[in-house]
Amino acid sequence: MYGKNPHSTYQAVQITTTDRGRLLLMMYEGAIKFLKQSLVGLEQKDIATFCRYLSKAQAIIAELMNTLDFEKGGTIAQDLDRLYDFMLFYLSEANLYRDAKRIEKTIQLIDTVYSAYREIIEGNKHLTETSGQDEAQMVGEALRRVQISL
Repeated sequence: MYGKNPHSTYQAVQITTTDRGRLLLMMYEGAIKFLKQSLVGLEQKDIATFCRYLSKAQAIIAELMNTLDFEKGGTIAQDLDRLYDFMLFYLSEANLYRDAKRIEKTIQLIDTVYSAYREIIEGNKHLTETSGQDEAQMVGEALRRVQISL
């Protein structure tokens, strides 16, 4: 009934019972974790580890990009699309040139957006009702911070 790997079963249950906001945060956390693991592989000259974790992070970013809702998200969705596209391009260059600095910069960019979403999602738990405009302003501010850091 539960399969051979209880850890996999636990992860599957956790993902299927998690709300959308927490799932989004988990995706950002996973991308950051995998990018950090790829840096470790690069530092240790373990190219297989470097490539494996870099690929996993790129897959998460691509999924974040694919789930954008341009009708509801408007300008913010378009800005995030461009940002994710930039990250994927930058990580492709990091892979090509084995460049840790590009990975570190991508981690910073993801962390900036992650922090804004975390504020929104955790803030929504404390507030009974948050307007969509407040959420849009917080994400927009995060995107401005990202553009400044580029």
